[in-house]
Amino acid sequence: MDDKYLILRKSTQVCVLTSLFTASLCSTSAVAENWADRINMTGFMSAKYQKINEKNFFNGDTDTGIGKDGSFRGTMLGLNLTAPIDERVAIFSQFLATQEDDNYATHLDWGFIALSLTDEFRLRAGKIKFPTGIVNEYVSVGNAYPWISPPMLFYTENTSAANITREAYTGASAVWEYSSGDVNMSADVFGGEIKLDDMRTRNMTGVKLRIDRSEEINFEATYYKGVMRDATNQAMEGKPHENIALGMRIDWNNIIGYTEWADTDMDLEIANGSAWYTTWGYQFGNWLPHLTYQYFEKGKNSSSPQEQKISTAGLRYDISDTADLKFEYSVIKTEQGKGLFESTPTDKSINRFGVAIDVVF
Repeated sequence: MDDKYLILRKSTQVCVLTSLFTASLCSTSAVAENWADRINMTGFMSAKYQKINEKNFFNGDTDTGIGKDGSFRGTMLGLNLTAPIDERVAIFSQFLATQEDDNYATHLDWGFIALSLTDEFRLRAGKIKFPTGIVNEYVSVGNAYPWISPPMLFYTENTSAANITREAYTGASAVWEYSSGDVNMSADVFGGEIKLDDMRTRNMTGVKLRIDRSEEINFEATYYKGVMRDATNQAMEGKPHENIALGMRIDWNNIIGYTEWADTDMDLEIANGSAWYTTWGYQFGNWLPHLTYQYFEKGKNSSSPQEQKISTAGLRYDISDTADLKFEYSVIKTEQGKGLFESTPTDKSINRFGVAIDVVF
């Protein structure tokens, strides 16, 4: 499933980036007569402000986390480019600009070649969006879901977490899709490697299964395994890494619901754990109030167990079909260890406040 993905930076940088990409495609004049007319561009932007009442940073460090002084960390702009080569071959890419220190850096979020062998079956190769989790394939597009950020104890790149959802993997996949009446089904068999902060997951293979009915109710299941290599922590070197995730999404009669669970086994007790969350809301016209509870535990039987939970009340207001405004208030409780904080917090219960505006174009 190829969602609309996008970029962030200053407008001049976006123009330069787009021009360079377009120019590189136009150089292949033997393949296409006029690339400018064939490239499809879509985009998004999310501006977020969040703060907590704790001197520790949450879900990141000084440059990336949520802190006591508040920050706009997580603000991003994206540009998605789709370029059909012919009836069967196309290029899909997303450039994303996010804040690093006091500057914004642009990078290739994902980019791959897709070969459609039939109307139902296609092959993909390149840097592909990581498939674990219902929203991870469009996790950057804030307008596509109710939260300011998807539940952070489940969707995070913080290596302290039990379920680590990465930006993308480098490799290949085979996707099969089938529709019959109101029912849609798909299977994605994938493989490659993932770059982590201090190691890599190599020889990764996995499968994602999905079924939905009229997009009102959606079920997903994902499994992958790999081997940890180039680990800074030698205890991790060569260890197998397995993850299984199950999820359900409901959008029916103004009722909005998400529930996901994931379990990770790394053959090292301190690294094993599970995470889950549930979100429920009700749409009143342009207003969507919602409640979320999320939980993770890691290294339960080790010498350094981690356990954390977050309760959140949120409100989304749809300004238009392409823009929204969001507010959230959370209580973060750390039962054991430091959870996703940089170090053990001074208080067992921490408050978080956030506001965001999302736009797609």
